[in-house]
Amino acid sequence: MRIRNLLISLSVVTLLFACAKKTTKTPVTKEDIFRVMFYNVENLFDTLDDPKKNDNDFLPTAPKNWTDERLSHKLNQIAKVVKAVGYDRLPDLIGLCEVENRKVLEFLIHRTDLKDYQYFILHFESLDPRGIDVALLYKKNHFSPMKYINYPVVMPTSNNRNTRDILYAKGAIANGEELHVFVNHWSSRMGGAEESEFKRVTAAQTLRRVVDSVFFKTPDAHILIMGDFNDYPYNKSVKETLKASTDSLEKREYGKLYNLMGWQVGEGKGTYNYKNEWGFLDQFILSGSLLNKKHKTYTHFNHAKVFKEDYILKKGKRNPEQTKPFPTYEGNKHVGGYSDHLPIYLDLYTK
Repeated sequence: MRIRNLLISLSVVTLLFACAKKTTKTPVTKEDIFRVMFYNVENLFDTLDDPKKNDNDFLPTAPKNWTDERLSHKLNQIAKVVKAVGYDRLPDLIGLCEVENRKVLEFLIHRTDLKDYQYFILHFESLDPRGIDVALLYKKNHFSPMKYINYPVVMPTSNNRNTRDILYAKGAIANGEELHVFVNHWSSRMGGAEESEFKRVTAAQTLRRVVDSVFFKTPDAHILIMGDFNDYPYNKSVKETLKASTDSLEKREYGKLYNLMGWQVGEGKGTYNYKNEWGFLDQFILSGSLLNKKHKTYTHFNHAKVFKEDYILKKGKRNPEQTKPFPTYEGNKHVGGYSDHLPIYLDLYTK
């Protein structure tokens, strides 16, 4: 009997040892993904008149007839897109632009289907004449802000009107690593692309100075830049001034920036449609460390994607094959769409 018990004990030990040897590193799963989204939500205004802002187009008495019902519809449209982008998990970070104030952001996270997901807000009022700002929504258990500040983009002459600030947030993600996040909405091309180029170059110079200060302290810093740049990946402001490389085959180096949309440029690809031509005004730009698998947090060049489902697209009247983002308004006509931009999203893998 004693020999039999000894043999059983040895068998159990052998089995446990074999199981321990077979244990391998846990593969990447849904829980190991940190999802980021950016969305130009196209004129998300409240319905109240703010005497400090030029918001007269978006009032119930304006030709657009911007009512509480239409605002509620738009908020629900945005929430629907956010949930669809997060089909298997909602984004952990959401960069937004063209929001009027904190109030509409509170409406979005508390009065729509997003209310059960515990999003928090980072937002500053900028000096933009129309009062539209950038903002960052985050899940508290997935991103813990350590520092956040707004950087004004100061134009070279006083004759040029103010524009949106750049929002910066440094925070810790679930695996303990720090992430430096910048949300942008650079000046539009109103008045002509060439004539207004200096405004976007000024924004790029402002952003690059702050990025360089981060690199100076931490050469391998994880930097995530997102926004509507109102320029394309190969334009001067993005390519030359910000120095965001579009070469997906280039060796990833610390202290350098890489544009994840540049290599995708091609016919029918983009986030914005101008005169039936698609292009990437909305972009993700990363530091080299985030494209290095050796780090605990990383991604790939081809992991930045455009959310382009049929229901957020509008077909051309003459040619149904020609599509564009389904906007909220066409002129003063309320068509009840989502936005004149398509959202983009990116998955970071975390070890």
